Amino acid sequence: MVIATIADMPFAGAHERDCARAFTLVARGAARSRAEIGEQLGLRSTTTSRVVGDLVARRLVLESAGEKAGRGRPAGLLTANSRRIGASVLHVASRSLAGALVDLNGQVIEQRFAEIAPDADNAVIAKAMAALASGLADAMPRGMEHAGTAVSLSGLLDLKQKTWLMSSRWPSMRGLDVQSVLAPITPPVEVCRNLDAELRARAMQRPAEHAGGALLLHWGWGVGLAYAVDGQSFAPAGGSFGEIGHWRFQTLAGRACGCGNTACLETGAALWALMPRLRQDWPELSEDEAALQAQLPDCDLMSLAEIDTAARLVARALANVCRLLFPARITVTGPLVANARLWAHFDALFRAEGVMQGMAMPQLGNDRASQHYEIYGAAQPLLSRAVERALSATRG
Repeated sequence: MVIATIADMPFAGAHERDCARAFTLVARGAARSRAEIGEQLGLRSTTTSRVVGDLVARRLVLESAGEKAGRGRPAGLLTANSRRIGASVLHVASRSLAGALVDLNGQVIEQRFAEIAPDADNAVIAKAMAALASGLADAMPRGMEHAGTAVSLSGLLDLKQKTWLMSSRWPSMRGLDVQSVLAPITPPVEVCRNLDAELRARAMQRPAEHAGGALLLHWGWGVGLAYAVDGQSFAPAGGSFGEIGHWRFQTLAGRACGCGNTACLETGAALWALMPRLRQDWPELSEDEAALQAQLPDCDLMSLAEIDTAARLVARALANVCRLLFPARITVTGPLVANARLWAHFDALFRAEGVMQGMAMPQLGNDRASQHYEIYGAAQPLLSRAVERALSATRG
């Protein structure tokens, strides 16, 4: 997926640009020989040979002997070396921190998990992060260049300072300096919001569906959103954005939230607040969102007044977001919207809220939250920069 951005990188020299375009063709499977590269890019044979030679020398492309057709040396078969560069991604998975080592194709080479107790503080979480990062680095295949570690997090973040301010999963953790924890182990360190990473990857895979303004709303253990225009995530300088779960509602007055305030949307709509009531009827429900995705479709959620209230609050909050950002498309993820009756109710509530007279309602759909999207979307900036460095080192 990172391949989609390579040909558009701002290389200074013509040779570097030709290398980038040739590598993109090979990586996409659009060209498998020197002749096909030369034909598609309009390059002379000598220029093509120099370009391919540099890509092979940098191990970005592998060339193997092809089948012989007629006289002369058989044409070499070109393939992209997806294991040339990899990146580590740390992310939240239920009550665990998870780590994944991914290659240029977004394939997960290695995964590790560290369960974190609900009362864990900064020291405990920092130790788990360091162990995961070190283990992933040790698992790299021979010859792979490590592009760095991306940390994809939920909750409140300071992206500029690379600090994890708070998380509803671990309320005892406050102001964890992620940069200081990981920079000595696997630099450079990239910190991002999990929803920004997921939306970035979704837009890369299906750009036509994310033209214009696209909004991703996650309604699960917490409530938050990401917004992008033509695939470019909106990320203000400080990093905090989209925390509609901490918008305050008078109807929720007096309910304490992990952020330190009261009456936040999450206190009446997030799974962490709803779970005690849900388990009165379905005691076997898991706290893991992936497991809940399979459990909740069979539950009569609409029989609970608390669920109806939650749906109305989230629908109104989303409608108000639309009056600010005016997205063309909205995707809602999370275990709750996997329940067909609840989704139909939520869809009707949102449409009843409306946007503004004369403005078209955005396209509204639901989908499963995807850790694959999150992992690759988080790794993509590191991988792109590493590929750019490798291409910039090609000789002219």
